[in-house]
Amino acid sequence: MHNGNGIDALEGVFAAARQTAPEPSAAFLMRVMAEAEAVQAARQAAPAAARPAARGGRLAGLMALVGGWPALGGMVAAAATGLWIGFIGGERIDGFTAVYLGASDSASAVSLLPEGDLFALME
Repeated sequence: MHNGNGIDALEGVFAAARQTAPEPSAAFLMRVMAEAEAVQAARQAAPAAARPAARGGRLAGLMALVGGWPALGGMVAAAATGLWIGFIGGERIDGFTAVYLGASDSASAVSLLPEGDLFALME
């Protein structure tokens, strides 16, 4: 199909490009391998004393393992929330939600998934 835009010629160029896959030259592959071996040798030869030492001891190592201050702050917030919920119990949470959300019904009485919809989800 020729529409005057040279699409047929362009399709011929694409077909020729699909038939010939580019191959890297042997000289290029030799240079890549030589550079990789040089980098590996340099890393193995570096003494352990030249590597930066961890500062702060075990606590800093533990914090780095967890993810630093942001992650530790999130863990502390989650632990405090769990402790608070465990301390006041589930019954009193309904009272807090009624006060803060202005709901007259308890939070446990609200059905987010009616029983009829449960069977629709299973199908």
